[in-house]
Amino acid sequence: MDNDGIHKFAYRLRALFADLLRLVAPALAAELDFARAEELPAAYVEPVRGGVAQRFGDMAWRVPSRRGTRNGGFSLIVVIEFQSTVNRNMARRMRDYRRLAHERLAGGEDGPLLLLPIVLYNGSERWTAPGAAAELPAALPAAAQLTLAPFQGWDYVLYSLERLRAGGGLARLPLANRAAATLRLQAEPTAAALLARLQREWARFPGPAEAATRRVLHEWAGALLADMGGHALALPAMAQLENVKGGTQMTTVSQALLSKWYEGWNAERLAEGRAQERTRSLARVSARLRRQAAIKFGPQTEARLAALLGSDMDVDQLERLDDRASEWMMECERGEDLLAKVSAFVGNGGASR
Repeated sequence: MDNDGIHKFAYRLRALFADLLRLVAPALAAELDFARAEELPAAYVEPVRGGVAQRFGDMAWRVPSRRGTRNGGFSLIVVIEFQSTVNRNMARRMRDYRRLAHERLAGGEDGPLLLLPIVLYNGSERWTAPGAAAELPAALPAAAQLTLAPFQGWDYVLYSLERLRAGGGLARLPLANRAAATLRLQAEPTAAALLARLQREWARFPGPAEAATRRVLHEWAGALLADMGGHALALPAMAQLENVKGGTQMTTVSQALLSKWYEGWNAERLAEGRAQERTRSLARVSARLRRQAAIKFGPQTEARLAALLGSDMDVDQLERLDDRASEWMMECERGEDLLAKVSAFVGNGGASR
């Protein structure tokens, strides 16, 4: 899965970004006017010796508070990094982003500027990089404290899928939260569980207004399934899964489509597994026959036998050859005799007796 790509696709959706803030900092999110949220360029240019340097973050949003400037309002800049691996330099990177954002955006009609750097981590290892705060202080909504937030002794707020899994936090996430829905999708261990989860999450966001949310869930599930299967079949298209008449929820028809898709996907995975096992079996049989030939007839016979076994032999042929090989090893007095029998077997497509 293209971790950055799927996250950027999802969190450019204002509703999904707002729901992420409601998970990471609920008290702070309650102060914000998400209807006026705007995505910012996540690239910054700064002067360096000999020219300029361009730095790239993953995503940045600006959200004003509900209160006006005269009533203690503020403007929040959220810088988000999407990580699937532990980055030991994250604190320094986030300090740079905060500094550059502050220099570029400080002030304005929406009052003082609060900078909130978030690392959204979905890797399997425990996050051990320094500089992280597990959560924001509960008292942060007070405007005076908000303006001091960049200096509270942490460099970024960590929101970790691994920690949610380990601490049972996934089960406590709100059901009607779009960001939580993507986290629950990512936590499913098998294709069958993921498909069942997709159906449940999809049904939580019905209606035309949530079509973009359903598309995010659809794309995310497809990316996860591709990782599970290496080259998984594409999920049924969105148009097939939507309720054509009402567009309100995943219907019985769409559930049947997903079930049928999963049967095909699972059959493909089983076929791949059988093919891989047969390939391993071929290697084992080939190695055993070569070893026996080397012991009885010497390395030259082994080398010539290896060439025969590698000449367009399929697993079924090799298994039939293995059935006869023990007899031939005892019957043949010379390596030439063994090679002649194997050569005849291969030439006849494995039908030699």
